[in-house]
Amino acid sequence: MTATPADWERLLDERLEYRVRVQFGRARTQPVRASYEGRSLDLRLHEFFASAPAEIADDLAAWLRSGRRARAACARLDRWIDDQLAALPRKTPRSAKLITRGEVYDLEPMARGLFEREFADAFESRPRPKITWGRRGPSRARRSMQLGCYVRESHLVRMHPVLDQAKVPEWFVRFVLFHEILHAAMPAGLRPHGPEFRARERAYPDHDAAVKWQSRHVNALIRSARSGKPMGRNQQPLSGVQGLFFRL
Repeated sequence: MTATPADWERLLDERLEYRVRVQFGRARTQPVRASYEGRSLDLRLHEFFASAPAEIADDLAAWLRSGRRARAACARLDRWIDDQLAALPRKTPRSAKLITRGEVYDLEPMARGLFEREFADAFESRPRPKITWGRRGPSRARRSMQLGCYVRESHLVRMHPVLDQAKVPEWFVRFVLFHEILHAAMPAGLRPHGPEFRARERAYPDHDAAVKWQSRHVNALIRSARSGKPMGRNQQPLSGVQGLFFRL
């Protein structure tokens, strides 16, 4: 059975305490995007959710309701999404203008250091991924956003420009860059956030500090991305934040 956006709206309305509006899209880097407006939720799902089994619908509802506290549901949802993304036909790569030098941080020397140390043997027989800052401009993110992504089809790491500001520590920017290059370094057949990926990520020296910093500054980063203005004073995290900036 194929579920329409209206089917998803009825299903989620039954499980959640607020109004849900659902649209389908084809975004591969963010196959689930949730934006809250008062007591209503705008939800954009990749069109492969039209064929999601009933248990995935339950897991999505659990994530929307409880965030990462619904650990088992989130793990199953992540695995299912990863499997669906892997099964999609390959996209024709588009040439992208690479911009590594930002207003505060230059990604090129950061990447060079990571390639020389953490990934010294990872790209001996294949090219290193291309690195760039993403397009600048106000974001529509409300409760979650991606700080970085790896596009396997074009072998490209794209970093969110909200990181290119003085109040974001350089070591945190470098960790996000490490996380995305790690996706490029892992064999294509492995699950993107499987045990081997997690183990290598946790071994990175700044892993624990990065998780803590991200949690403390989620509010300020989202506000900065939405307004296009630099981060203000440190703020406590928003209640009900759904998901991490990149899936740790």
